[in-house]
Amino acid sequence: MRKLTLGTAFAAMVLAAVIAPTAHTKEPVKQYTVEDFFTHPVYNGVIISPTGKYFAIKSTEGINDAIFVYDREEKKVVSKFAFGEYQRFSNIRWVNNERLIFTGRKFVGYLDERGSPPSLYAANADGSNRRELIRWGSSGWTFLSSLPNEEDYILIGKLYGGEDGMFAHKLDVNDGRTYYLDDQPKDPGRLLADNTGTLRASFNYEEDEDDEFGKGTFILNYKPYGSDEWKKYHMEQFDEGGTLSFIGFSGDNRYAYVAADFETKTRALYEFDTKTEEFEQIYVNPIADVSNIIYGSDDNPIAVESMPGAIERHYFADSNDVTLRKSLTDAFNGENVYVTSTTDKGDLAVVHVSSDINPGQYYIFNLDTLEAKFIASPYPTVDPNDMASVQPITVTARDGLQLHGYLTIPKNYNQDRDGALPTIVNVHGGPHGPRDTWGFSPENQFFANRGYAVLQINFRGSGGYGDEFEEAGYRKWGREMQNDVTDATLWAIEQGYADSDRICIYGGSYGGYASLMGVIREPDLYQCSVGYVGVYSLPVMKSSGDIPRSRSGRKYLDHVLGTDEEVLKANSPAENVDKIKVPLYIVHGTEDVRVPMEQYKALTEALEKEGIPYQSMLKAEGHGYQIEENRYELYESLEAFFNKHIGAE
Repeated sequence: MRKLTLGTAFAAMVLAAVIAPTAHTKEPVKQYTVEDFFTHPVYNGVIISPTGKYFAIKSTEGINDAIFVYDREEKKVVSKFAFGEYQRFSNIRWVNNERLIFTGRKFVGYLDERGSPPSLYAANADGSNRRELIRWGSSGWTFLSSLPNEEDYILIGKLYGGEDGMFAHKLDVNDGRTYYLDDQPKDPGRLLADNTGTLRASFNYEEDEDDEFGKGTFILNYKPYGSDEWKKYHMEQFDEGGTLSFIGFSGDNRYAYVAADFETKTRALYEFDTKTEEFEQIYVNPIADVSNIIYGSDDNPIAVESMPGAIERHYFADSNDVTLRKSLTDAFNGENVYVTSTTDKGDLAVVHVSSDINPGQYYIFNLDTLEAKFIASPYPTVDPNDMASVQPITVTARDGLQLHGYLTIPKNYNQDRDGALPTIVNVHGGPHGPRDTWGFSPENQFFANRGYAVLQINFRGSGGYGDEFEEAGYRKWGREMQNDVTDATLWAIEQGYADSDRICIYGGSYGGYASLMGVIREPDLYQCSVGYVGVYSLPVMKSSGDIPRSRSGRKYLDHVLGTDEEVLKANSPAENVDKIKVPLYIVHGTEDVRVPMEQYKALTEALEKEGIPYQSMLKAEGHGYQIEENRYELYESLEAFFNKHIGAE
C-alpha cells in the first residue's frame, strides 16, 4: 500500500462540502417495491488498477456474477467476464497494470454453497488471454501473495490429495504453469507469506480421532526475523482449545498479527515477534471478537474493529494515516468508510461508504485535488433518507447471560405517539459461528418499510462474542438457545416496542428451526411462524445433507447436537407439531443440499398427520432463493402472510 497524505481539518472540510450530511425528512416515507430491495446489486465491488486506468467492477446479473472492466480514460466498458449459471466471483485482484485475477465457483442457494469447487481465473483488461489458471480438483489451492516484485506471478499454496498440509508454488498468471518452491516448512499447514511475498510461517492444527473436538495441537513453523532457517514453535497456549487466525505482517515483516483467545473470553489482537517468540496483546474488546484490522500506508496496523453492537473502531496512535481515516469518517457524516484499493502512486483511492441506512456507495477519492466523486451504489433506487435505523440492544437472559442484538424501527416512528408495533422476530441461521451484525439489511429494511419492527438477537451459540459464548449453545438447541429468543421477544414487549398481540417469528436455516420451536415452546407468544429452508428434525440432520457426509462433519454434529436420540426428538419440531396452534408458512428449495427436502417432508408429513394446516412454497432452488423472480414472489407472499396475521397499519 502506498502512502496516502491529506491535510487534517482541511480534508474534512473539503469532503464535507462534496458530500452533504443526510437530513431526515418528516414527510411520509416512500413505500419501496420488492424489486428495489431484492434485485441483485449491479455494483457490489469496485477495484482500481495500479495505474488508475481501469476499474474492475463486480456485478450480479440474475443468478450470475459478472466482472466489467471500465476504462476511466476512455469512459467505456472494455471487457466483461461471465461464466454461466450460478457462477459467483470473489477475490478480484489486479496483479499488474493490465491483468487481473479472480476466483469463480458455482453457488446454488445464498445460505450455502454447492456445485463446482473454486477455480482461479485470469484475464487482461481488454478481455484477451482469458484462462482458468488452477481449479480445486485432485489438489486444492489457496492464494498467498501477489508477489509485488514479480508482476507475472503470484504465490499459492497447493494441497495434494492424500498428503497432509499445503506446499507453496509460484504460479504464472499468463499461462497457469506452477513452480514448486524448494524452501518449504516442515509439517506444513496454513502457509503465510509476508509483505514481500516471502514464505514466512505455517500454522498447523492436528486433531487425532480420539481428541476432544477443538482440543488438538497447534504447531507454528516460521522463519525468525532476519533468518532463512525454519524454526518449530509449539503453541502450548492452545493445547486446551482456542481459536487462532492469521491477519498479516508488520511493515518491516518482523511482527505477525493474529487474532486469538487463549487468555481472553473474546478473540483479541496479538502481535507475535518473530525474533523473540513473544506474544503481546494489542487490543481486546471485552464483549465482541476483533473483526477487522486496518493497515496504514507503511503496512502497519493503525486501527482494529469489533462489533459488540454497532461497529467500534479503535485507533492505536496518531499518524497521517489515522488523520486521513478519521477525516474521511467525519466527512461522510460518521458512516463506515473503507478503502477498497489504491493506485501504486497513492494519488487515487476507491472508498466504500455504508451504514445501517446506507446500502453502500463507492467513491473515487483524489488525494491531489482533495475531491471525492461518486462512482455507483449497489442499490441505486434506495434513498437512505427513507430507511429505518438499526439500534443495538442488550438483553439479559433469564439465567443472567448478557445477549446483544438489534432492533430495526420503521422510519419516523415515535413511541409516545405510535405505541407498540407489529413485530417480526428474525432469527439468524448457522447457528454456531454466524451472528447478526449491524449494517444495512435489505430484508429487514423491506419489513420496516412495511411498518414492522424487526427484532434480532444473538442468542448463545452465535459467533462473534468469543468461544465461551458460542460453546454455551452446544447441545442447547430448542432449550437455552430458544429461551434466549423468547427472552428477547419478552424484552421488546416490556420496552413497549412490540405489540404482544402482533408478533411473528421468522428465520432461515437454523432460524427456520427456531421459528418452529418458538411456537412449540411458547404457543401463546407468537401469532404466526415462518420457516425458510429450515431444519425440522435433528435425527434427520444427523443422517442427511452435506454435513454428515464427512467424518469431521459427523464429529461436529455429535459435538453440537449430542447423540441421545430421545433428546434429539424431544427438540425437533417435526416430533412436536401437536403443540402448534398458530398459522405456519413453510418455504423450501427442492435442490437444497445443506438442509435437504427430507427436512421439509418430515415436518409437513407430521403436520398433515395431525391435521394442522400450513401454507408452503417450493422452488427449484438451493439453500436460499437466488433467482430474482423467486425472491420477488417470496417476499410479496411474506408481506401478505404477515399482513394477514399481524398486519401493520
